[in-house]
Amino acid sequence: MTRPGIREISPGTVVEFFESKEILCGVVLAVKDGRLHVLTERNREINLTRSRAIHHGETLLNLKLTRDELAKKLAEISARRKQLQQDIDLEEIWSLFEGEGGEFDPIEIAEFLFNKPVPDDQSAAIRRLLLEDRLYFQEKDARYSPRSSDSVEQRRTEIQKEADRETRLSESAQWLEAVWGRKSVQPPPFRNEVVSDLKDYSVFGQEAKEATFVKEALKRAGIVPQPLSAFRLLVRIGVWNENENLLLHEHGICRTFLPEVIERAEQISHSTVLETAASGREDLTELPTFTVDSEFTRDYDDALSIRELEGGIFEVGVHIADVAEFIPKGDLLDRVAEQRVSSIYLPDERISMFPPSLSEGALSLKAGVDRMALSFLIKMDRDANLLESRIVPSIVRIQRQLTYETVDSLIPGDASISILFELAMKRRQRRLEQGAIILPLAEIHVYVNNAGMIQISRYEKETPGQIMVSEWMIEANAAAADYLSEKGVPAVFRGQAECRPETECVPSEHELFRVYRQRRLFSRAELSSEPKVHCSLAIPRYTTVTSPIRRYSDLLVQRQLKQAIAGTADLYSREELDQFILRIGAAQARIFTIQRKWTKFWILKYIEQEDIEMMHALVLDKNPRFAHLLIPDFLLEVNAPVPENSEFKQGELVRINIEKVAPRDDVLKIQIIESPHRS
Repeated sequence: MTRPGIREISPGTVVEFFESKEILCGVVLAVKDGRLHVLTERNREINLTRSRAIHHGETLLNLKLTRDELAKKLAEISARRKQLQQDIDLEEIWSLFEGEGGEFDPIEIAEFLFNKPVPDDQSAAIRRLLLEDRLYFQEKDARYSPRSSDSVEQRRTEIQKEADRETRLSESAQWLEAVWGRKSVQPPPFRNEVVSDLKDYSVFGQEAKEATFVKEALKRAGIVPQPLSAFRLLVRIGVWNENENLLLHEHGICRTFLPEVIERAEQISHSTVLETAASGREDLTELPTFTVDSEFTRDYDDALSIRELEGGIFEVGVHIADVAEFIPKGDLLDRVAEQRVSSIYLPDERISMFPPSLSEGALSLKAGVDRMALSFLIKMDRDANLLESRIVPSIVRIQRQLTYETVDSLIPGDASISILFELAMKRRQRRLEQGAIILPLAEIHVYVNNAGMIQISRYEKETPGQIMVSEWMIEANAAAADYLSEKGVPAVFRGQAECRPETECVPSEHELFRVYRQRRLFSRAELSSEPKVHCSLAIPRYTTVTSPIRRYSDLLVQRQLKQAIAGTADLYSREELDQFILRIGAAQARIFTIQRKWTKFWILKYIEQEDIEMMHALVLDKNPRFAHLLIPDFLLEVNAPVPENSEFKQGELVRINIEKVAPRDDVLKIQIIESPHRS
């Protein structure tokens, strides 16, 4: 319904309307079917719906004037109203209405200020002010209510924040556009905040806190608003490099240690712990002790020894770095290690659980220096029958630091290592007879040097040196579990409930196929504060204590073990350990994901770098549409569509063509092109 005193819109009526967020004047040339044919102040004819007309009054223009004359008069009207708008103090108007309450339309407000009848220019100026106002009045259904004083102040703060954000957006977009175009430009004063927002968006995408801001800034900079674009910008800025590990950022893994942690590690490294604790330890420094690790190892936490006693008896020593003696429960370093859970080994870096001054220094079983250890001394005869075992705090001095390859070469000629290997094989055979299941699966070792060169090698776990070390670590871990169980001491035990046999026999000439199929049937190993059977090892009670420098759970077990040996109260209650096991499960899964995905990233980089186009793959599973394949060269699993009329089966090798490799996107797209010729 039309307000009394306001004429209907007819040809010649001057109307106001929004166009591109700007208020313009126009004159109605014709009205047809509820639509207005209008000539604008910019001398352009347009059609409007009635609802788009935000103001009209008594002002009429003579349509007999020329088009240019009409446009000129409209421009004059618009200029007068803009000037009036500038002359009116909206804050003063608000102060008159602020305590009145109620809602008002623009004409009512204009009538309060001016003599009636209110001229069109004044009423239009008031309406323009109210439409553009974001501070003093609140609009609802074309009526305006004054805000309270508190609300005005709150709104003023909000508007300032919006203005600041707009400034930040504009300057950020200008900077990012220049960076994208590789132009040298001065960054804005809030550069660090923009970089932080880009990082979050690179890692978390839409879930990033400032995702909306970053996307808008990228759009304004003419850059596709995607996480990969933010990543590329950070590379061009020099914050990250092309091979930045975003997984570490995603999971909150810190590469470095805080200064106070480094300082505490230095204090321990230079302490006199060894001298003060030596009197209560068994001196084993004369034993021919040696470590066996990979050529890249720098943190040595276990060593072996063997000596022959009277009557053809041998004493095998498994010596574990006594980390618990240096780092007590609740220490700053203990809290850091608990948070990190374990060391992380990646192709291009290692993130240790303890600072290097400890993990590679004071804690490490380095050759030629006395080190505190927890020694497992296992006596057995030549047939590997277990006669007696002791667990003692000790001092050891490593004589040799060997690699697995060196041990392989020494086994035939080195008497001590030869006997250690022989006894280990006999203990292994005994476990197999008791139901142990050994499914050897090689590891693919990916190493990236400082120059970014990628080296990939196959790491066989069934070499003589690997078997020897593995078996003696199993013996020590089982001995620790037995001792703790017999004393009724809770710990972090490791169990495996079931090893189901393969029931669907699929023939294949490839051993790798059998290993993968059988492994799928194994239950996952689980942690518990109570001892449980470990199925695949065929051991009734099992824990891990042999890597306290690298795994926090091993350090916990070592502490409990030392307390039990000393006959003192447990350091950890069962409830504490149960809570820890809940936390460590998620943390270990996170670390495993990082290691697996980042290794795959570098394998894909290698395939891309070497321009590999064709390989062989083993068919693990197949349905009419897709095949699940394993690429033996890299132990990578991948899916591929099954070609029409294909005849290959599970367990067979097929040839594949590499169609697309995108390491950053974790994409390896392949095509099955043929299977080997059947004889």
